[in-house]
Amino acid sequence: MATTRIAVVGDIHHGQDTPTKRGSAALPLLSRFVAEVNAGTVDAVIELGDRISDESPDRDRVLQRQVAEQLARLAVPRHHVSGNHDVACLSLAENATVLDRPTGSRAVVIGRIRCVFWQPDVGLSRARGLHLAPGDLDGLARLLGDDDRPTLLISHVPLSGHAQTGNYYFERNPGHATYAEIASIRAAIAAAPCPVVALAGHVHWSTLTIVDGTPHLTLQSLTETFISGEPAEAAAILEIDGDVLHWSVTGRELLSVTLPWARAKSHWRAPLPPFEAGLN
Repeated sequence: MATTRIAVVGDIHHGQDTPTKRGSAALPLLSRFVAEVNAGTVDAVIELGDRISDESPDRDRVLQRQVAEQLARLAVPRHHVSGNHDVACLSLAENATVLDRPTGSRAVVIGRIRCVFWQPDVGLSRARGLHLAPGDLDGLARLLGDDDRPTLLISHVPLSGHAQTGNYYFERNPGHATYAEIASIRAAIAAAPCPVVALAGHVHWSTLTIVDGTPHLTLQSLTETFISGEPAEAAAILEIDGDVLHWSVTGRELLSVTLPWARAKSHWRAPLPPFEAGLN
């Protein structure tokens, strides 16, 4: 069986510098990523959203076009989701137009791998946090329920609900790190007939969390500085070879993970009730 190799980048955050994001470095770093992809051997690129740091509608259109011009230089197919900064001032339709690629929920086969791109509502405010829009959860259930083949599930926002201890942005703001409906999202993933590996950005660090047999990977931002003080320069290669998945993050904050690419669904035993309720 042929190996499938996918290059991944996310949270590019082209725009102004902030105390923790080097937006001015985004385009040079993205240009280098594109050159490395074109010089290598990958089947496709997945981009995880938050291409810009939002400012205003007019400015965001300029920033998105500049990122899209770099991504258009890729010599392999590219696939996108949009993040909260991408839609703060622009619609999903405007993002898709600038990218000349779809950003809505869809299923795509890359190499031999079934990929589900889930684009729920990513509108985020300090007061609101992240909430699904009507139909988002049903859409996820339909996409996952259509096929029992192993599936790579891609979204901007992580779907594990994993702890944010130590995260500059989210340790004290956990409601902004995932959806308020996370329990229902995890239930939809558990109920799907297909084994799932989930991939996301948003939280600006690289992590692995396994929930009920489902691995959840997140990728660090290209331009984030809160860990090392310099842009993380993060990108990754996801390689699936037979029944094995390899995940390798490059840049200043290296991570390498090897996981099973499961061919059948598995579930963990349900957690114990609270100890004070007594045990049988």
